[in-house]
Amino acid sequence: MSLSPPPVDEEDQEPRRGGRTRKPVEKFQVSGTATKRGKRKEINQADSDSDLSESDSDAELDNSTPTRGKKRKSTGGAGTTKKAAKATSSTKKKGKKAGIANAEQGEIDGASGVKNDSPLFNAFLSPDIALQPLIDEWIETFQQAAGDEVSEQASIHEIVTMFIRCCGLNSEIEQAEAIDTDGITDAVERIQDESVRVASASYPLTSRGKQYNAFRKNLDYFLHHLIDSLSNTPILFDTPETSSHNDLLLPLLLNWLNCMSTSPLRPIRHTATHMALKLNSALCDVAASVSKDLSLKQRQKEAEVKKSGTSNAAQKRVKDAEEKVAEAQGRKQRVEEMFQEIFDVMFVHRVRDADPAIRTDCFRELGAWAKKYPEYYVSTSYLTYFTKGCNDQNSHARLETVKALSSLYSKDSFINNARTVTLRLVPRLIEMALRDVEHAVRVTAINVITLIDKTGILADEDESQREKVARLIFDQDFKVRKAVGGFIGNLWEEKKESLKTEWSGARAAKKKRAANISEDDMAAYLDWKALATMLVEISQSLDDPAEPSTSSQQPITSSINALTRAKASVESICAEYELWKDWQGLVDYLLLDHSTADQDIWLSSEDEETFMLQVLIALIQREDQDEDEEDRSKTLMKILPRLFAKHQTDVGRIGGILAMLGHINLGLYLDMRKASAYDTLWDDVTKQFLQHTDPSVLESAIKAINHLSSNASMAAANSTKLTELQETLFASLRDEIGSDEVALLSLEEESIDKLEAITLRILLLEKSRDLTDVMEDEEGQSSGWDIICAFAERGRLGYKEEAKMVEYAVQVILYHMTWLFRRFTEDDVKDNDKVSALKSKRDKAVEVFQDLTLGDNTNTVDTVRRQAFVCFLTLHLLFSYRPPKDKDVIVSAAAKACPLTVEDEIQHRLGGAFLAAAEKYASERETHESEGATEAPEDIKFLHLSSILVAAIRKGVLEIEHAKEPLSHYGRLGSTYDAVVRKLVDALRDEGIYNKESETVQHVAGSALQQSFTLFLDSDSHEPAAPLALSKLLANAFTIHGNHFTVLKQLHPSDVSDFHLEALDYIARRISNYVKQERAAKKGDQKTRLQMKRFQALTFFKPLLLLLQPVTPEDALKINSHLNDAMSSTGVEVTVNKAWEAYRAYERRLDGIASKDPTLKAASRKVVQEEREDTVVNGDEDELDDQPTTPSRERVAANRNGNGDRSSPLSPTSEPEDNDGDEPATSTPRKRQREEVSPPASEDDRSHHSPPPENDESMQLDVDEPEDDDDLELTLEGVVPSQRERSESVEPTVKRRRTVKRF
Repeated sequence: MSLSPPPVDEEDQEPRRGGRTRKPVEKFQVSGTATKRGKRKEINQADSDSDLSESDSDAELDNSTPTRGKKRKSTGGAGTTKKAAKATSSTKKKGKKAGIANAEQGEIDGASGVKNDSPLFNAFLSPDIALQPLIDEWIETFQQAAGDEVSEQASIHEIVTMFIRCCGLNSEIEQAEAIDTDGITDAVERIQDESVRVASASYPLTSRGKQYNAFRKNLDYFLHHLIDSLSNTPILFDTPETSSHNDLLLPLLLNWLNCMSTSPLRPIRHTATHMALKLNSALCDVAASVSKDLSLKQRQKEAEVKKSGTSNAAQKRVKDAEEKVAEAQGRKQRVEEMFQEIFDVMFVHRVRDADPAIRTDCFRELGAWAKKYPEYYVSTSYLTYFTKGCNDQNSHARLETVKALSSLYSKDSFINNARTVTLRLVPRLIEMALRDVEHAVRVTAINVITLIDKTGILADEDESQREKVARLIFDQDFKVRKAVGGFIGNLWEEKKESLKTEWSGARAAKKKRAANISEDDMAAYLDWKALATMLVEISQSLDDPAEPSTSSQQPITSSINALTRAKASVESICAEYELWKDWQGLVDYLLLDHSTADQDIWLSSEDEETFMLQVLIALIQREDQDEDEEDRSKTLMKILPRLFAKHQTDVGRIGGILAMLGHINLGLYLDMRKASAYDTLWDDVTKQFLQHTDPSVLESAIKAINHLSSNASMAAANSTKLTELQETLFASLRDEIGSDEVALLSLEEESIDKLEAITLRILLLEKSRDLTDVMEDEEGQSSGWDIICAFAERGRLGYKEEAKMVEYAVQVILYHMTWLFRRFTEDDVKDNDKVSALKSKRDKAVEVFQDLTLGDNTNTVDTVRRQAFVCFLTLHLLFSYRPPKDKDVIVSAAAKACPLTVEDEIQHRLGGAFLAAAEKYASERETHESEGATEAPEDIKFLHLSSILVAAIRKGVLEIEHAKEPLSHYGRLGSTYDAVVRKLVDALRDEGIYNKESETVQHVAGSALQQSFTLFLDSDSHEPAAPLALSKLLANAFTIHGNHFTVLKQLHPSDVSDFHLEALDYIARRISNYVKQERAAKKGDQKTRLQMKRFQALTFFKPLLLLLQPVTPEDALKINSHLNDAMSSTGVEVTVNKAWEAYRAYERRLDGIASKDPTLKAASRKVVQEEREDTVVNGDEDELDDQPTTPSRERVAANRNGNGDRSSPLSPTSEPEDNDGDEPATSTPRKRQREEVSPPASEDDRSHHSPPPENDESMQLDVDEPEDDDDLELTLEGVVPSQRERSESVEPTVKRRRTVKRF
């Protein structure tokens, strides 16, 4: 299997250190086909070189610069071209040796790019190969080579070549170099010098190519089983004195790997380090086996010594046993020497390597060493490196470190031998569990801490560290909560043992109070008590402001945190314990009387009882997924009445008890014939709904009522109970107000709370069912509808105490109108009485909503105003009617009978009301951000208001013109607001492109963009982020794109042009105001501030630049002219200041659009042709320099103004001069044309230019044909002569030509 060395020619060798010669470097080629062709060519070339004379060879050797390539060139024949010689020069320089070596030693694989001359490396690439026969064959060959130096060199050369190919390199070494211990360093240096330019960033160990899928696995298998097989032979344990080979195998291979691991090339360093680490891991298995064998032989020796006598046979047995022990000790010592060499020479350097992948491998293998051979590696000197791994910057290195520690601490014997290192690691591990950015690292670190905590080290050192880890039970990441379950289980076990110890040592008087409790029940009660105490303590420590949570993730601290935290704790604990299976035991514990908790150790306090009730709910929800529904329902049917009776007055607990009702299969009441129990359940739920005023309890109660109402099997009982509930509710409303007028009531705080709760109950019922009959039933008094409307009208008084009540009343009115809208049928359209009744109620609702939203003489609270705004638009959306174009479209009968529209004045006032709400919301966000918060919270009510406004505009309730109000705040109020407002683009696009109302769209877009930029100028921002975002959004409304950005449809260009003209007038006014204020300012800081504002105003051209796509060349001319007039009117001079970059980009874009006009191109060709003719006739550049360019500029400007230009009246006019009627006009000034057509010239070139000779062919001009002049790029800067200064020195006409061939 060994490879024969390649033939070496002495003439190709060059002197090198140590008497060895440097081999010619062959450039790495990836393509396999191209390489094969190159090899054939090299072989043929080498054959032709063999005909060279011996004197030529000697001359080549004597010359310090190789000239072999030149001689090959001369023998190639007269037909060899320069291009072919240049392409093959690198191949020719390699000589005869390179060609033969490539032909005989293997070809480069096209897929992997590595030579296939190593059978072992080729085997690693095969996924289904059996490597053990190869290993056995190589070991047998090496054993047979003992005493044969050539065969031994060949075997070792094969392994070393495999090392090099595994690095992804094609370098070669001689057989003598493979066993030359003193020359390994030089050989590695040569290899890396040859490979430094061809080494790939992806090498077999890290490549993700398909050809390398099995490489790492096969390499690790080979190294492990090679050492394992060698351990069965004397080769592994040989010393120089006992070895039959010239060189010791493993020390030689380790020397190669250690030298390669110091290479600056990453492929060599990483691969060598990986192989050395894997060899050391295999040696650990051998060492463990040797150590076990040594222990056995020592015991055998001791046994022989004990039973030995004075006979010769006994003494011989003892001596044989001692020799076996000495032999085993020698083997162990030999392996440990290799350990020390690998660690000192390689590991201590590579564990600090700059490559994180190498450091990761080191930490992973160190953990494997300590686990396989703890006798040697479980010591402070080795385990200290895990501290470095925990502090590594790379997350993968940290992850492998904690994984290694997790594997080590899973062994009970490890902790006893590594207590010192453990104490050093614990603080860092806790910090990683709390703050690490990688979830996998956090989870693994928590597992390690749990294993350490089981030993009691954390409890002995610092209890506060355990509290920090325990808080992770409420972390927002589910994986973290699940991982900490084992740690919480440890705490729970400790708490249980503590309580049981305390109970066993209690006095007889205390135990007498529990005389009726069995021992098993007491043990269960103490378990639940321990859990309740632990969870409440952790929850309270999390809420302690003096010691906030140190977790990198935010803990669960919502408004319903009791239930949410209880659910989180159940998820965490149930990851280790099947706690949900014993939830009935928790029910028995909670039904106890806990009022004497301060005297009885097994009872819970109020906080603990409340938390455990939430735990019970979470357990029931979890059990809902695993157990039989019928058994659970039967149990809940028994316990719910008892829980209602016990906790009916506790607001914090009754909501959770009501939530349990949703997990009952109500059909069992009929199946089990428990109608009376069902009625009792209805009464309990109704009682809670009518007695409690807390919104959370009422929401839980209405969910329970809806669940009861859904029971079709007890429909009769449900109908009776619901009717009773509704009558009782409205009777309580009338009783509360009495016979007084609602508008004249003077409500106390207690009455307000009651009426607020009653209104909320009505609202919750209105959301789920139709209350029209009971709402409009007068019963000798005012109807519920009139009372609710009167409560809503009290919102005009502006009492903050009544704000919630008024909000609920407004919503009740809207929901009632929704039910009326839904009940109105086609038959009712013919009934005038029903139509008039619907109109009267609709008009009443509109009056109330409009009065609260837009009333002039009201002091309405902002929250009430917002709610009325939403209800007002929602009602108009409900009753809006447009005749359908399609007959199949179904139109609501109520909308058809009572259509509703919004007057123009009301629409404008609604827009103003929205702007006021948006400004308030924006100020709240700015205040929140100024306080240091990373992200301002979003106001759900304002977002609801925005969505209703957008829906009204899209539906047609409001005119499209009012889209400018929400669009002006795009990019300022958060991502959710932007997502809502983005829907307006569809309406703008439909209106402008399909409905041909582009003027309206142009007005809306212009007003929105100008208002958005005004808000930017009034703020402290430096970049117009919001106007830019709005501009990108509006661009979608201007143009409809198809595939590959093709333009399908777009707005009319004239309207887009008007948009830009108005925008330029706006920004000119803003700049002029800043200029006037700056001139009037007296203080320096004020002047500086105004100057900065003026520069900020120039950024307005950034959003304008994005909206130029629909502009035509003619409109670009007009916009450019207007731009010059507008900037001139401001009195500001355009400079090279960076602030003018946006302005110049906008101007260049206009020039680029205008240059596409064919009329302008024809005019520019005419001007260029005239100048060329003038040059041919005159032939004197000095005369050309004196020729004025004003006539051409004025002729161009005049021609443009004569073609129907709609430019600004402020543009200066010029009379046409020498303009023939049949000549096409041009709008391109000669100065700008020169800059675009001619190559740039320096000032020295312009001032010292001399005319070329007349007959010099080197100065011939390439004059293109007229049809090729369409590619001429034109600019329009300075179209009007009065707005651009002319250059002081005019370049010669020759430089204005298109192409100039210089001498």
